[in-house]
Amino acid sequence: MRIDKKNRKSFKRAAIANIKKHYWLFVLMCFLGVMIGAEFSTTDYLASARTGAFSKFVNQDAQIEAIEDEIVKSREENFDNSVFMQSVYEGILNREYENENLNLMFSRSKGTLNAVIDYVTSGTIVSNISSIVLILVGTPSAANIVMTVLTVLVTGGFWLFVANLYKSVVRRITLEGRIYNKIPFGRFLYFIKVKKWTNTALGMALYSICIYASLATVIGYPIVYYGLILMPYIIAENPDIKPIDALKLSWKMMKGNKFNAFKISVSLLGWNILGVLTVGLLNIFFLNPYRITIYSEVYSALRADYLNNNPSDEMLLNDKFLFAKPDLQALKMAYHEVDIALAAPEYKLQGLTGAKKFFANNFGVVLWNTPDELAYEDNQAKRQSTMNLKDEMEGLSYPSRLGPISESRHRRILSSIHYMRHYSLLSLISMFFIYSAFGWTWEVFYYYILQGHFINRGVLHGPWLPIYGVGGVLILACLFKLRKNPGKHFIGTVVLCGALEYFGSVILELLFDAKWWDYSGFFLNLHGRICAEGLLVFGIAGLAFIYVLSPILDDLIRKINPKKLLPIAIILSVIFVGDLIYSRMVPNTGDGITDGFAGGERIEEVIETNGDIE
Repeated sequence: MRIDKKNRKSFKRAAIANIKKHYWLFVLMCFLGVMIGAEFSTTDYLASARTGAFSKFVNQDAQIEAIEDEIVKSREENFDNSVFMQSVYEGILNREYENENLNLMFSRSKGTLNAVIDYVTSGTIVSNISSIVLILVGTPSAANIVMTVLTVLVTGGFWLFVANLYKSVVRRITLEGRIYNKIPFGRFLYFIKVKKWTNTALGMALYSICIYASLATVIGYPIVYYGLILMPYIIAENPDIKPIDALKLSWKMMKGNKFNAFKISVSLLGWNILGVLTVGLLNIFFLNPYRITIYSEVYSALRADYLNNNPSDEMLLNDKFLFAKPDLQALKMAYHEVDIALAAPEYKLQGLTGAKKFFANNFGVVLWNTPDELAYEDNQAKRQSTMNLKDEMEGLSYPSRLGPISESRHRRILSSIHYMRHYSLLSLISMFFIYSAFGWTWEVFYYYILQGHFINRGVLHGPWLPIYGVGGVLILACLFKLRKNPGKHFIGTVVLCGALEYFGSVILELLFDAKWWDYSGFFLNLHGRICAEGLLVFGIAGLAFIYVLSPILDDLIRKINPKKLLPIAIILSVIFVGDLIYSRMVPNTGDGITDGFAGGERIEEVIETNGDIE
């Protein structure tokens, strides 16, 4: 089969139809790919760290020390380096402080959305490790060596098992979207459910290594890129395939069509120009999903043609229900018990009256988990699972029971994720401290990479950031009514977390007369207190928080004897309140903690000390 102009038009029409059916899911799916650095554009500061001695994201102190070392070296060699060094100093000063209107809503000099708009692609494992090595060279202490090794391992593992693999997750979802009208959020975990996460990660790693290696040649890159462009789709269809077989298969299927596939990319040039004219927003809300869905159509057509000519390879391309719905009789037989389960009455909690019933029904909060509560939770989980099976039985979503790899053998920890549950007060208190500690750990790790040294983040002195804990508890309680609808829950999380962050910033500034965070320079920010990028991250993270993390944590917390957990919670609460009182009198401030305490002043101080550097 040859991809010609007629085919290209039909592919695009089919891609538009696919997007119309699943528009917001595809937009969020692709934006998540941006945020984790999978594809489309750069990710957050963590993945955007540039290499180079005067990198934008490397600690300013480290830059200054490097410049001072250069000054000393030039003087020892009797070399007049003053003009160069003066320009470097001025560059550092101007880079962060030259724009007096950074707090305008539409200003942009930082953040992921800004990076998307600028089309800067630097979210690769190579640039991450390179920037970390730069920090290691600048700070060769034992502690930094340990932290750097840990950072390399974490960053490498994240790239291998999350960011790079996510490309195949996206292809799987778009392929299912071609045929089926509904795509449950659980499809993001498809490779885990079939226990092929590791094999998929290895296959996608081989794909990326080949693409990166081809960059060494000018001519080789487009040939390799378009020769392997179907490899993520092949792995998405058959995650059990050997990586080398997936590579060979893509190369065979693209034989004679590499240049034609290149023409498809060229035909999108007009959309890319419009993406620039709309400061990148068109890419987020249309072009990124459009590009993926077009090549989903290409893969479907080339796959059918290849199997007609090579029927012996049906074992490699074996998921026929990914490209055509099964007949209704086969579905009825596979899901024969669904109608019976749906006919059963929904379980109602017994013995709840007054305030207990009000908080349970409206906020999903109970004093403690009783046998009655556990029975309710189990019933809700079964009903939700049955509703998903009903969509499969009616041909509205992919029939997991008829797939070539059984999804019934999913991991135990996933089978116990019942998100329609009520949380006890003790569990909520425990989660508050867990998420507060996680937020602190994340930000310490994050700023270590950016700054090259430990920073005790947050208003308080202890290892916790309460805004994470408060946000987590509020999401669980205030959005309980939206839990059955992921789309509405996403919007609710954005609104709730946006309000919490905005007014939290106002209150802290009034209390301490200092800014604890500032999004000035981020695209679509409001008074520097919140920004679109952060709110979208909150929304995506909120989905994972409600539907995966919190149920797992709650199950683990329930396994602890309440008689042992209660005194631990009381002790932590007392320490936390003490930290609040102490921090009100002696707040935790400093470089990297509050906005404006050290950045520009430190540089200006060094310049004044060195004079004209002559």
